[in-house]
Amino acid sequence: MKKYIITICLVFLSAAITTEAYAGYCLNANKGFKTSSMIKRYLTDLAANSSGYAVVKTIGKSTGMGKDITAILITENASWEDNRGKNSVVITGAIHGNEWATPEVCIGIAEYLLENKDNDEPARDDRGLLINEGATRKTTRRKGNEIIPEVTSIKELLKRIQVIIIPVLNPDGYDFSYTDEGRRSFYGAGWRENLRRHQQSTEVCYQRDGTVFPRPPRDAEHCFLGDYDLTSLGGGVDEESVIICESIGKKEISLFQPTLEIDSKDMLDAIYSSDSPRRVFCTSPHRRVWKHEWSADNNTSISFDKAKAEGYLRDALGVDLNRNFRYKWDVVKGQEHLFIRTRSYASRLYRGDDIFSENETRMMERLVKEKNVVALIDYHSGSTQVLYPYAYTKTERVKGNFFSGKTNLNDYEVFRFISKKIASILNRHDRGDSSIVNFTTGQNYLGSSVGSGVARDCYYSNERIAALNIEVHDRRYTYEDEEYRTVVPKICKTNVPGAIWFLFWAVGINQRNIY
Repeated sequence: MKKYIITICLVFLSAAITTEAYAGYCLNANKGFKTSSMIKRYLTDLAANSSGYAVVKTIGKSTGMGKDITAILITENASWEDNRGKNSVVITGAIHGNEWATPEVCIGIAEYLLENKDNDEPARDDRGLLINEGATRKTTRRKGNEIIPEVTSIKELLKRIQVIIIPVLNPDGYDFSYTDEGRRSFYGAGWRENLRRHQQSTEVCYQRDGTVFPRPPRDAEHCFLGDYDLTSLGGGVDEESVIICESIGKKEISLFQPTLEIDSKDMLDAIYSSDSPRRVFCTSPHRRVWKHEWSADNNTSISFDKAKAEGYLRDALGVDLNRNFRYKWDVVKGQEHLFIRTRSYASRLYRGDDIFSENETRMMERLVKEKNVVALIDYHSGSTQVLYPYAYTKTERVKGNFFSGKTNLNDYEVFRFISKKIASILNRHDRGDSSIVNFTTGQNYLGSSVGSGVARDCYYSNERIAALNIEVHDRRYTYEDEEYRTVVPKICKTNVPGAIWFLFWAVGINQRNIY
């Protein structure tokens, strides 16, 4: 009996020690929001104490303010100059400035890797559960086309692959989102884009099929994307809400049918079917319309001069970096209604003047080529989903067999499997907050949203990279300080184990023994 009790105690003690050994990550998240420069200093400190396992580098400059874009490379004998025959996996955060939890997830991954760089035991999460439990089963027999990575420890992982982590891909937008004005942007959802100042000074107007008028028509009202607070009517806080039409002669502006959804065919049809007066959709960097309330009947026009004087007619600013990538950039066919947003300087979804027009996206294009990148996670906030290509369509599927390995799965089936596996890891523990768990998987944001020029589509289609987008917090972006210190560490702890499993899987890509 005494021997039995001692055995039980030893088992519990061993479990406690194991859990403690893997709990040393995401500790930085409870210190509150950090600017991009503070994050750079922290990464530099991590590298300085890594015994040669990490090096930090400024890999680019932001478009608007010229701020450093900082990356930490983690591997055995880390070097930016020599890949040492290894492939790389890239992990990015804050491509959208207001998605504050994502840099902390990236930092948490770096902390986990460096904390366990000498650990050759199977990796575990903060509650002691094995991350790659399939590879530690007594039998390694796979169930059908089950995907089981061969690597189980961080020590082995860092011998075989480089991990490049960029916590803040959009430092301009990220830092600005923490200012008073940045926090107020989009009715409290926060600033999303970078801070490019647009050089274009002329107005551009579009025909119904998305083609450009040779010159803006003088016999029509010019209608622009507007931002209007509809929360009291049940509207969202993170989307542009209305169209504002400018009278012929440019003397006044008025709301156009605020009951219609911006990104709907009904809105597009309503604009272009108008004949008294005729209306067309236009965009200009000098027509960013923000208004918190209009008259009760929504029909009162406001003079152009008053709109400028009261400050809700202003210059547009910024590019959505996750609409600026090469693949399917500026898609019109089948998505005609979306050009109201993606082509509008005033939109938080503005795609940029051209493919890779921004320093941030051009830098990523160079990086994935130079560092033999085979897999990538792009962290976002706004839902709890693991998303795979293609974002630009709800019907087309990826085609290829680049990641099939020892299975008979095509790439679409591989994406579905690994996404579901990661989601299952992220859903393991009840963190006391349903908005940071309950992960689902899919091709489209919230199951139905499409977007062109999106990073994961480009990485897969142009570079054959296994690219995922992981959304870490349902309908949340920014936080007050106390909430940040409470919820963001939980988000970090939730998401790091899923990233580690993905890294284990990525070790075998392009080696024909993936699983």
